[in-house]
Amino acid sequence: MKKIENILLFYNKEFARIIKTVHEIVEKNEARLTILDVYDNFDQYLELLPPSTSIEELKGVVTAERQREILNHIEKYPDISDRVSVSFRFGNPVVETIKEAVGGGFDLVIKAASGKKTLKERIFGDVALKLLRKCPLPVLIINPLNREPFKNILTPVDPEQPETPTAENVSSIRLSKTLLETAIFMAHMQNSRLHILHCWSLPGETLLSSGRGRMDPQKLQQMLKLAESIHTRRLDNLVTELDFPDIDYSTTVMKGDAGKLIVNYADKNKIDLIVMGSIGSSFRSGLIVGSTAETVIGRANCSVLCIKPSEFKSSVVG
Repeated sequence: MKKIENILLFYNKEFARIIKTVHEIVEKNEARLTILDVYDNFDQYLELLPPSTSIEELKGVVTAERQREILNHIEKYPDISDRVSVSFRFGNPVVETIKEAVGGGFDLVIKAASGKKTLKERIFGDVALKLLRKCPLPVLIINPLNREPFKNILTPVDPEQPETPTAENVSSIRLSKTLLETAIFMAHMQNSRLHILHCWSLPGETLLSSGRGRMDPQKLQQMLKLAESIHTRRLDNLVTELDFPDIDYSTTVMKGDAGKLIVNYADKNKIDLIVMGSIGSSFRSGLIVGSTAETVIGRANCSVLCIKPSEFKSSVVG
């Protein structure tokens, strides 16, 4: 991942709880930070519009007050204050955020998870999930309960080596490298331990272990052992292609459902951040995130950084 130079932060009520983490990312990258406040219900102010006052004048009054409120949170971080600005938009929060992110040449979009109980409730059904699905830029959803820097980072990768390359599996291979590069960047920046995980399964294993097509158990075990060694070698090959600048890392290969394994691994190993890719059969139109990503985002108890393939085309900006 290239150096983060321009960050867009979506403003919501959880803003104050994540500003410490955001400050660290801004400070270590010497990045610029734009805090975006989107008004999706500005019509509620129109009934308060005094006589002879224009809508633009009212917008100016409302945004000036909000700007003071936002910048008050930044006062405790004077080392970055000269690199912080506030932007306002009016309309759909998702649409306006993506337009701002793409049009402003940002490298990263950040939003605090917001909800009542669990991270699932914070993400699914709200602005965060829609940004994860539709925004072509990397999107970082920070769990406000993570008060410390990311000490343990997990990145699930799929080092596939298809015999017959297709547009989608070639994209997936490139995405795995991008994920690792991004995870390495984040781990180096935060002085974190990096966990690299690859989950695999044997197609047709259920049919081979039962029913009419049942295979001799010993032969099936041999197949599974061979498959595991192949997947392990693929992961090792992918890792050796990259440079790990003075960071502590480990690799793990696990068999089973990727979504469940990723979440369980994250919980067991006290992961603070999952760096993951989002890809699915409709990735070009941004209609889906991908079944594994949906499972992880829905059940994870930590922050999530989601990266899309370079070919991704947002349905919002085209």
